[in-house]
Amino acid sequence: MKRTSKGMIPFWDYIGIEEKLLERGYAELKITIQPQLLQGRGTVHGGVIATLIDAAVGSAVRSSLSEDESASTVELKYTRPGIGDYLVAKSTLSHRGKTLAVGEVKIEDSSGKLVALGSATYMIFSVEKA
Repeated sequence: MKRTSKGMIPFWDYIGIEEKLLERGYAELKITIQPQLLQGRGTVHGGVIATLIDAAVGSAVRSSLSEDESASTVELKYTRPGIGDYLVAKSTLSHRGKTLAVGEVKIEDSSGKLVALGSATYMIFSVEKA
């Protein structure tokens, strides 16, 4: 299982997502909140929350894949906005079948308050070898 390192996913670097913990079927990611990630009311933009959920479930799914498998998001949901100095996403796979994986995410702010719940479904497919 390969952890995500700086440069592997340039978009993560751009918005500041860091993979803090990766175990089989589990991932913890952190994002430090910068002014450019906020919307007018001072809450974290919904697109950032959705990206964090997608990234967290994606990491948990990736931790369960074999070398000849890959995965792609097919559905994502979340509720509630986020605030604070940083957000931490904790994702657990609730289902890992042959072709679909479903993960759930809890996002907490810097005070440990639950600010968002989310889920995402990924399709798993074999990587074609050249």
